[in-house]
Amino acid sequence: MSSEDEDGDEDEIVDWTVLKSIQAANGASMRAMEEYLLVATHPDVVGDSERIRSFLERSIEHHEQVIEQLELAAAEIESNAFVDDR
Repeated sequence: MSSEDEDGDEDEIVDWTVLKSIQAANGASMRAMEEYLLVATHPDVVGDSERIRSFLERSIEHHEQVIEQLELAAAEIESNAFVDDR
């Protein structure tokens, strides 16, 4: 396998990792939004302030996952940029 083929494979791996990271981040954001929509449109289902607090904590956790996924994507790009500079 030539060096050029290996570089192409590495680029595809980086692209895949970045895309999967962004997809996971998007999924976490959508879950948080769906949960909030349930709270906003059906307060009788959600109930008391303790359940709303629990929702907010889950939402924070989802957004922390978003940040982790985007940081993974950024790290992957940075490590690939190092390879590209050689």
